[in-house]
Amino acid sequence: MTVTATTNQNTILTSTTGGAVRVTCATNVGQGNGGISLPCKGCWVSTLSSSTEPTRVNIGAAASAILGVQVPEGPTGSPLWIPIDDVSKLYFYSGGASDVIDIMYIL
Repeated sequence: MTVTATTNQNTILTSTTGGAVRVTCATNVGQGNGGISLPCKGCWVSTLSSSTEPTRVNIGAAASAILGVQVPEGPTGSPLWIPIDDVSKLYFYSGGASDVIDIMYIL
C-alpha cells in the first residue's frame, strides 16, 4: 500500500491534486475537456440547477436521449462519481441544446 508521509492515506484512493472543467453542450452534445486528453483517476460530474432537460453521460462513445446514465441535477442531486482514466472519454447528451456540465477530476 502506498501512503503519504503526512496524512497516512492510501494515495491510490485519495488525491491532493486535480482540477475542474466545464462542458457546454453544443446542439445537445458535448465531450469531456473538449475532446482533448486529460488523464485522471476519476471524476465527479454534475449539471447546473438551471439545466433545462435531463443530461446523460456515456464512456467512450456518444451518449443520446436513451443511451448513457442520467447525471443528477445539482444542487439537489449528488454529483455522479465516474472512475475513469481520462476526462475526454466522457460523452454527454442533454435535451437542452446548450446545457452545462461541471466535471471535477482528481490526479
